[in-house]
Amino acid sequence: MIHVNRGATSLGIFSEQDVREGLSAGRFTPTDIGWREGMTTWQPLSQFPEFAAARVGQRPPVQAGATPTSVSPTAAYAGRTEPLAIWSLVLSIVGLLCCGFIVAVPGIVCGHLAISKIRKEPNLGGTGLAVAGLVIGYVGIAVWVVWLFLFGSGFLQGLAEGMSKH
Repeated sequence: MIHVNRGATSLGIFSEQDVREGLSAGRFTPTDIGWREGMTTWQPLSQFPEFAAARVGQRPPVQAGATPTSVSPTAAYAGRTEPLAIWSLVLSIVGLLCCGFIVAVPGIVCGHLAISKIRKEPNLGGTGLAVAGLVIGYVGIAVWVVWLFLFGSGFLQGLAEGMSKH
């Protein structure tokens, strides 16, 4: 089965024969992009070996008043945002502001998992969120380490002195 998109719009999932017939009938254009399981990126239908001969060299029909545009396949066709990317950002921000290691570490883990999933599935988006979550998570941990180094030893010393008086 082949996923077919035109611009940022999904046209659906079709069999190889349906795509071939769609190219011949003008329902699909060689510049429409497709993806099927096993592919790493979306590519124009004209670059599929089985469709290369169909309508190659013909420009897609342009409606009156419409302006043809060029869109980057990786930017425009991310179907949905990977939820782990959102969790990464949220957990890392909370970890930076108040909870330190307890929340920042899971934020970093979620960020790495999100990036891994996004690389495996080209229809997922959220790379920027995951990267932001990773950066904020690592910065948050560094800030908390410095804070513990500067102030944590005094706190622990005060706590020990207070416990020894009782």
